[in-house]
Amino acid sequence: MDRFRELCAPASIRMDRAAGSVSSISSLGSATSARPRKDICKKLCRYLSWCGFKTKVFNVGNRRRVMTTQDHAADESQPGICPNDPLAPLPSAASSPDKESHPNINEFRNKKLDAISETASSPVGAAHPNIGILPLRTAPQAGLASPVVHPAQGTTLHDANFFDAANADAKAIRERLALDTLEELVTWLKRGGKVAIHDATNSTVERRRSLLERIEREPGIQAFFIESICPDPDVLEKNIQMKLNGPDYKFMDPDDAIRDFKARIANYEKVYQTISEEEENRGVSYIKIINVGKKIIAHAIHGYLPSQCVFYLMQMHIKQRTIWLTRHGESEFNVANRIGGDPPLTPLGARYTAALAAFMKRLKPSRAQAAQEALEAAMASAHLHDSNDAIDGAKSAGTNSPTPSSATGPVFGPQPEPQDGVVELPAGSKAMVDVASPLTIYTSTLRRTMEITDYFDSDEYDVNNVRFLNEIYAGAFEGMTFEEVQRDHADEYASRQRNKLLYRYPGPGGESYIDVIERLRPVIIELERMQSDVLVVTHRVVMRTLIAYFLGIPLTEMPTLNVPLHTLYCLRPQPYGADLSRYTYNPDMDEFEYTGEGL
Repeated sequence: MDRFRELCAPASIRMDRAAGSVSSISSLGSATSARPRKDICKKLCRYLSWCGFKTKVFNVGNRRRVMTTQDHAADESQPGICPNDPLAPLPSAASSPDKESHPNINEFRNKKLDAISETASSPVGAAHPNIGILPLRTAPQAGLASPVVHPAQGTTLHDANFFDAANADAKAIRERLALDTLEELVTWLKRGGKVAIHDATNSTVERRRSLLERIEREPGIQAFFIESICPDPDVLEKNIQMKLNGPDYKFMDPDDAIRDFKARIANYEKVYQTISEEEENRGVSYIKIINVGKKIIAHAIHGYLPSQCVFYLMQMHIKQRTIWLTRHGESEFNVANRIGGDPPLTPLGARYTAALAAFMKRLKPSRAQAAQEALEAAMASAHLHDSNDAIDGAKSAGTNSPTPSSATGPVFGPQPEPQDGVVELPAGSKAMVDVASPLTIYTSTLRRTMEITDYFDSDEYDVNNVRFLNEIYAGAFEGMTFEEVQRDHADEYASRQRNKLLYRYPGPGGESYIDVIERLRPVIIELERMQSDVLVVTHRVVMRTLIAYFLGIPLTEMPTLNVPLHTLYCLRPQPYGADLSRYTYNPDMDEFEYTGEGL
């Protein structure tokens, strides 16, 4: 397998032609099966939802997994349980008639229903005389309940053979699943949805044509495709490793999973057809993403939202990094329960700021310190390597082994200073040490956040004061308490209580949560673009907004998120979202303590 291409998340943009503005977006999936496609779909959905567009991902693979769940339920049904109900509990191991023939099935009994058991042994290419369409048996949904394909009993449709184009029965099932999911998507858009992403594997011209023909029957909808191409073997290998955590493979033996997934990729490569000039001539709009954002090609992309999608996807990468988020230390207005303003820190707030700086410096030392430690580690490793070579050489020559201190090795002179972010080891060693800036720091332009910059040398750390991170501006209510607002402006107070998300403070410059989202868009783009660790010191409303983006929290829940003072959040972006852990400042110990996962 020398090349892997993935056509991912085709998107259709529904336009209100009379008004000339975007009224809804739908995305259709077209790709070979691999994680970059799903990452793109989920990230795009999360971003557009956070921006205020009603967005939903329609994943054909999830429908396929529900089909598998129904198959298992039909095989192992109990009295009183509908065999076609994917929400029904699976039977206990003791009641399973095929316990001996399937020794691994107990491992899957109580797992999530979207996991696929690969333990059945019927051949994939076998005939399926009882294939039919059944209604989706799941919890009530706002959109149409989509039909799913119910396979014949005793078959396993979802190993690599299921994705073989030569398997005519499986191909027919996959085509039907894709089109059924598209119908659900279209219905959802008609019922008020704005952005719909059809996450599927549409890797052939024929499949893409069928999707476009269906979309073209809906007035005002145009489609664009997103094709993810991964010729870099290192990128591909990372994607394959990440696939082990996906619903198809997370309960399988890793070696078996990788083997099967590579076989699946090979099946797709046999028939894969990149978007070509012939499709361009037919007016197909598309975005090509090469090596997860290293190169972007856009063709026939028109309109505000499609252009915003292109710009957002240009920031994609898969490098691991950590984002630290915290509010400023306690301020005088926090003690007085006053809104906004630009007050100084209290003594406790100043202690928190100093402790935060010390904590971060221990985790992320300065450039010079990082270069020194990396250099010492690399030199020690090189010295040990050369010593071992000398010992092995002495043994092969039949002489006494020298001690490490007397072993032949490079003679290290004075330690070099880092230049241009790279340290070269002395002659005799080929290693190089990357000492790029270990931590970037962002604060607002209000002094209660900026005080932390006094603890970081700007020559050693990348320190930025950004007004986009300022607290929500309360307009005429700046400096007041909410008790004063309730007493003197009862109507405004009641309006805010009814809808904190949309409420805008009165007076010049007064903002709402939606306004804060709008001004934070450049910050999100920058955080997505960055490949180094970052510390963001900001305010309560901005903290709520940033955390809602990275965790995919609905906007309606964002204004009530609990983000207390003197709490440091450690956020690690992942392919399926983000991991979040908390550290709380203990003023008695003047130290941070780990206090758990999540909010």
